[in-house]
Amino acid sequence: MGEETVPEVTGGPRTVRRLLRADPLAGLIGLRRTYGPIVRLSSRPMSLFLVADPAAIADALVGSSRAYGRGVVRRGLGSRQTVVEPLTLVLGQGLLTSSGEAHRRQRRLMQPLFHHQRISEYGETFAAFADDRADRWRDGRLLDIHDEMIEMTLAMVARTLFDVDVDSDAVNIIRTAISENMVATRKALQAGFELMEKLPLPAARRRRDARHALDRIVYDLIQRRRAAGAGGTDLLSLLLSARDAETGAGMDDTQVRDEVLTILLAGHETTANALTWTFHLLGRHPEIASTLHAELDRVLAGRRPTVADLPYLPYTDAVFAESMRLYPPVWGMGRYLLKDHIVGGYLLPAGSTLLLSQWVVHRDEKWWPDPERFDPTRWIGDGLDPDRPRYAYFPFGGGPHQCIGNGFALTEGVLALATICRRWAFEPVAGVEITPEPTVTLRPRGGLPMITRRRG
Repeated sequence: MGEETVPEVTGGPRTVRRLLRADPLAGLIGLRRTYGPIVRLSSRPMSLFLVADPAAIADALVGSSRAYGRGVVRRGLGSRQTVVEPLTLVLGQGLLTSSGEAHRRQRRLMQPLFHHQRISEYGETFAAFADDRADRWRDGRLLDIHDEMIEMTLAMVARTLFDVDVDSDAVNIIRTAISENMVATRKALQAGFELMEKLPLPAARRRRDARHALDRIVYDLIQRRRAAGAGGTDLLSLLLSARDAETGAGMDDTQVRDEVLTILLAGHETTANALTWTFHLLGRHPEIASTLHAELDRVLAGRRPTVADLPYLPYTDAVFAESMRLYPPVWGMGRYLLKDHIVGGYLLPAGSTLLLSQWVVHRDEKWWPDPERFDPTRWIGDGLDPDRPRYAYFPFGGGPHQCIGNGFALTEGVLALATICRRWAFEPVAGVEITPEPTVTLRPRGGLPMITRRRG
């Protein structure tokens, strides 16, 4: 096949822009249903294709991963091309944004912190922090569940991976910096964004100020740990004490800062979003919440859960998995071709950018009958489909760039869900419409107000 045979949207890029401006998530679903799993979205400023075929996604993430780079290719004047990785705005060259040998070196360094045995040791802390957050709630009160989950998971990550406690001022600074800059990640794909970001414009100034405040927290943490000798076994101490096997050189503060921010973002933002959407779905499906509560009552009998309980909580685990199917914490990933390559049967040229969208693939009725239905039994017993492709579900990506903390996030999420739901249920607020906001992650626009109901 040749590139000219790739389906294109009737009306061209103008139609695509109109659809995606109105509602990007619904627009992508509509394009997949109309044009198939591989469709050209634009030619300029980038040659962009939506890829929603599990086999092609498996090839990009695993089979031919070295034929791809991370990020997107933006075309400028003439034939000039620029590779853009929007997350570098906040994270620099950390594990989520680096590639090649730099990525492989950093991953080897950080992998021991995410060994399954170590994650099991974190379990007690996960449950304790979830209980502490739940202790603050009162029956019948209105809460922003998203804010609650952001603060809870940030405290969990700070304690388990950095061996520090995060005070309320630091939480607000971290939350503001991430929120301000996440919104700008889509703008980072536009030509001239780098220049606009340096101008004294109000939005750009807010983002810069938020990043500088965040940097002050992280660099202070680094300096205090260096002064103490960096002799611990937490991630920060490991980063500070690491030495290159060939040169013996350590990481400078900028490199350490990038990795610290990467773990702060990946370790709390995605889990907070996953839990937020789970409570949203449970509030709208009381019959599923009732089944979940029955399992927790039977297994836990009111006590706090531990990692040892997880094998006996299959429905709780299924609820969390199904929530991440419908509301994946990261809704899409960008990859670009380093060379001409066949994708889904089509020969695409080097420099093409591919949007691999969890949101679209997780809602494909070919793999997920009645895809909009919240149904945890898809993940249990007879509900499991043995013919479903591996990459019909990929909330944490896959291959050499799969999220290093996926086991951490799953353990954190399921234990927090069990800890909270054994004590509390949440009701939606009448008349409030909840809309997902697709930046890099998938947050509820304006938060998620819910009413607390004490159980028992």
